Amino acid sequence: MKAIRYYDKGDLRLQDVAVPTPEPGGLLAKVEACAICGTDLKMLLRGDPRVKPGQIIGHEFVGKVVELGAGTQGFAVGDRVTMATSISCMRCEVCRRGHTNRCEHLTPISREFPGAFAEYIAVPPAGVAGGFAVKVPPAVGDIAALAEPLSCAINAQLLSGVRFGDTVVVIGFGPLGALHSQTARAFGATRVIVTQRSPERIDLARQLGLEVIDASAGDAVERVMELTGGAGADVVIATAPAIEAQQQAFAMARKGGMVNLFAGLPRGGSEMLVDSRLIHYRELMVSGASDSTPHHVELAVRMIEAGQVSDKIVTHRLAIDDFFDGLELMRQGRGLKILIMPEGKS
Repeated sequence: MKAIRYYDKGDLRLQDVAVPTPEPGGLLAKVEACAICGTDLKMLLRGDPRVKPGQIIGHEFVGKVVELGAGTQGFAVGDRVTMATSISCMRCEVCRRGHTNRCEHLTPISREFPGAFAEYIAVPPAGVAGGFAVKVPPAVGDIAALAEPLSCAINAQLLSGVRFGDTVVVIGFGPLGALHSQTARAFGATRVIVTQRSPERIDLARQLGLEVIDASAGDAVERVMELTGGAGADVVIATAPAIEAQQQAFAMARKGGMVNLFAGLPRGGSEMLVDSRLIHYRELMVSGASDSTPHHVELAVRMIEAGQVSDKIVTHRLAIDDFFDGLELMRQGRGLKILIMPEGKS
């Protein structure tokens, strides 16, 4: 089968490899679609020491079960499946409390286990036994590949307390910014404002019926205050991986508001100056958000099934032979989510 394998910084390869065999307690799925994630681009541009050379990458996927390992329970051939792809130990204190995404012993798909930029993926026994493999209804299309990144947005907004009537500002309308805008609406936000510089993505945001601030045309903080009558937003979510965006978030939040630092910044480039007077006098709350749990993925699948995620978020569907074209589209900030279809474009 064809697969995308990581070797080092600047060295991803499309290669032919053997179809995997499911382990006892695991399963084998035929990949229908796998979305390119920002971490995949980072692997190419910066490298990732956590990934062993030759590993198949890709973790935002949906597929159909074609074979069960000996003794596998809870699945049948023909079931469709996606995953919460950071498999935890299920034994430590945070796992026992249900916060599996905070486990210190995570073994992620695409790092510790082979990923889904391939024609088939073997879901490991720990992924099945721990509940990390999640069923997808037959009627849900290939957009189900977005369940994993959508689950990360759901986790962030649960932590941020987004609720009915809120005004939510999403800084950055990249792929995750787009999913955050949909999630905020699903959580009941009556006003969602996004900030973006790219004309192409500004147009995509407007196609989704969002209020858009062109951050290249002036001060985004001032514009948020103008649009909210000087109050600021109930929740501000910084999805752009830039210090400036995270600093701006504090100035956009209303008194008693929440700032969620969703985007991760690179090691050695993550320190920033924050005006503590804003936090003090506005009584701001601050949350981070990293990864998701199987429950968040289940909620994401339900949200997609309910039609609360626009198909317009998937802007490209490419054959696996065109994977590197997809990476280039992402590097240029063009489009939103890009699906790789191992059997060819749909």
